[in-house]
Amino acid sequence: MSDPPKKKPEPDEDLLEFLGGIDEVNDESREDNFSEFLATTDIEKIATPAKPPPKAPPPKDAKHE
Repeated sequence: MSDPPKKKPEPDEDLLEFLGGIDEVNDESREDNFSEFLATTDIEKIATPAKPPPKAPPPKDAKHE
């Protein structure tokens, strides 16, 4: 005797909402808005330069000349 065919589980609507759906209209408008933002924003003005890492102290065993 064989097992009955397994029923596919129903999608979890809350999980799908959390993960986000595929909505091409919204995706395209977001990309357009971001492209417009980049085109009209001077990145040099809002970017902060990277700070160099702090210098490590000399090893305790180092001989000073």
